[in-house]
Amino acid sequence: MGKNLSVLLLLAFSLISCCNSAKEITYTFGKAVIKRVDKCNRTIFYYAKIDKYSPVIWVEYSGINDGFSGYLIFQNNGKVNLLSGDGYFQTSNVDTVRFEYKRIAAFQRPELGENVYFVELATKFELEKNRNTGTKVKAVYDDIVNEK
Repeated sequence: MGKNLSVLLLLAFSLISCCNSAKEITYTFGKAVIKRVDKCNRTIFYYAKIDKYSPVIWVEYSGINDGFSGYLIFQNNGKVNLLSGDGYFQTSNVDTVRFEYKRIAAFQRPELGENVYFVELATKFELEKNRNTGTKVKAVYDDIVNEK
């Protein structure tokens, strides 16, 4: 009985400490900036800055095999599209002139390139997938800068 209680307390502590920390990532292309915040079971993408007026797209996930993946497509006019077929995405403060979400099928995936950046929950794999793609999207992962 003591072992089970210890495991339960350790699991509860792990879940609580996860929710108290957040990771912030900034994606920049030209004048367009997308701020991303990963906290607990939610990733939020903000257009330009993190505030209550910013157009927002977020995804929620739970479980070990859950998450999201998608693509940020930066256009020369400052608009950013987030395309995804994986994850439960929602929007708020919709401003389709600046930031828009669209669900896509696998055959609609864009090619990675100058203005396209692959995003996913596991940022280690995100970095790897964007390596050597010719992207000019600058991504700052907390203190790690990934400039192409």
